[in-house]
Amino acid sequence: MRRTVAVVLIALGVFCLALAPMMRTWMSSSLMKTPLDYYNPTVNVGEITYFNIEDVELVEDADVEAHSTIRADVASSTDDVVVWDQFTWIKDAETDFGISSTNRRAGHDRVTGELVDCCDAMINDEAVQQSGQGWKFPFFTEQRDYDFFETTVQEVVPMEFEGVEEVDGVEAYKFVQTVEPTVIDERELPRSVAGLEGDGDVVGDETFSIVRTYWIEPVSGSPIDMSEEHHRTVVVDGEEVLTLLSGELRFDDATRAAAIENSEQARTVLPLLHTTLPLGALVLGAGFVGIAVVLLVTGRRTENHG
Repeated sequence: MRRTVAVVLIALGVFCLALAPMMRTWMSSSLMKTPLDYYNPTVNVGEITYFNIEDVELVEDADVEAHSTIRADVASSTDDVVVWDQFTWIKDAETDFGISSTNRRAGHDRVTGELVDCCDAMINDEAVQQSGQGWKFPFFTEQRDYDFFETTVQEVVPMEFEGVEEVDGVEAYKFVQTVEPTVIDERELPRSVAGLEGDGDVVGDETFSIVRTYWIEPVSGSPIDMSEEHHRTVVVDGEEVLTLLSGELRFDDATRAAAIENSEQARTVLPLLHTTLPLGALVLGAGFVGIAVVLLVTGRRTENHG
């Protein structure tokens, strides 16, 4: 009888020991992928000072909304790479004046979030090779700095890890990307608009800087809150003569709540499959085998004494 029970326990133990790595690799990895049918609209809001090119006037402390939509291109995506198209529109919330618009296309690894050179990647309809993290971080994000692609200067600029904070009760890793003032274009404008004396036009450098903060839910690697402090100006002879866009935009309440809700499945299921259940299966398997060994050893001693 002891031998029979021992054999059954050994079989159960081996099963649990074999199941542990399967849960960690195959079962959890099958869920650790960005969906191929991903679709996500977001809204950032804030008070912004901007230059209204139609009315040729500076509008200060306006209520501004940045609407962004990301849609996956299923046909261009693969098992390993998902292709996203993004369109962003910034407008004055009171007047509906369109301040700016941008579009972007790129593919990224469905697990790590790293950009992949493929699929006619572009920014504002111009081909741009992109690298580093694109929109999201890896599943099970680490507490370290990450290279992150900045679309306006079109360079990789590090996202620096700055600690752990809570966003509406959910633990998040805070990352900050700082882009120092960078010349991105030239602007020709009337001297009167630039506040300069004399007649005619003047050519200045259009400069851009931003402090971008992401609060990342670490299991899913997705942002559950985001803030962007924009500063875009025209500089002539080393002096800022015109503000084109300046101020902070941040996820509105509805966007933040939706982002937290979308991360819930990853937060609850993945740690179980990736860590808790595999460790439990290892302990249980080792326990079954250990009990079986004890039964076999004690059974032999009983037989020898008999």
